[in-house]
Amino acid sequence: MKPVRAPEEEKYDPPPLAKIFCGFIYVPDLNLAEVLRVLVEMWGPVEFISRRIPFDYTRYYEKEMGPSLSRKFVTFQNEVDQESLPRLKWDAKRVEGLFERSSGGRRVNIDPGFLLLERLVLATTKPFSHRPYLAKGIYADVTLVYKQKSYRPLDWTYPDYGAPDTVSMMNRLREHDCLRRRASKGGWIE
Repeated sequence: MKPVRAPEEEKYDPPPLAKIFCGFIYVPDLNLAEVLRVLVEMWGPVEFISRRIPFDYTRYYEKEMGPSLSRKFVTFQNEVDQESLPRLKWDAKRVEGLFERSSGGRRVNIDPGFLLLERLVLATTKPFSHRPYLAKGIYADVTLVYKQKSYRPLDWTYPDYGAPDTVSMMNRLREHDCLRRRASKGGWIE
């Protein structure tokens, strides 16, 4: 049997670069622009910011963060190697710490991930059966998949990510990305 060579010895096609995506859950008195300023220093310019969405899908975060939470989704202009997802999660955790209450407890929850043409992947520190381990304590959570001309939620997709308005927004972001890629490469992407 012929031995299999390690990737360093074989040529392989690297995966495409990924658009940085973040979901934010935050308290009413937080100026999210301040949080974004810190992230922009690390990850580059913001490309898209969603409208504020009341976060009323679960009460999971209320014990730590309090009531009347809001949600926003953000994408960044820079594209990065998909291997950088663990680093992005640890960056996000450090930024969360910068904005903690002096008495402890987060004022913002930052869930980074990648918005790709075929899926939305979030980074998490929580293992589960559908979350493959990446590195440095970080797991990948495939949250939406693109099929039949739309992103689609999966059995484990968080309800706010699977909501029709969110899926519609993700589809518009994908369409924008397809147009940008087409213009820069002169090709056609479906």
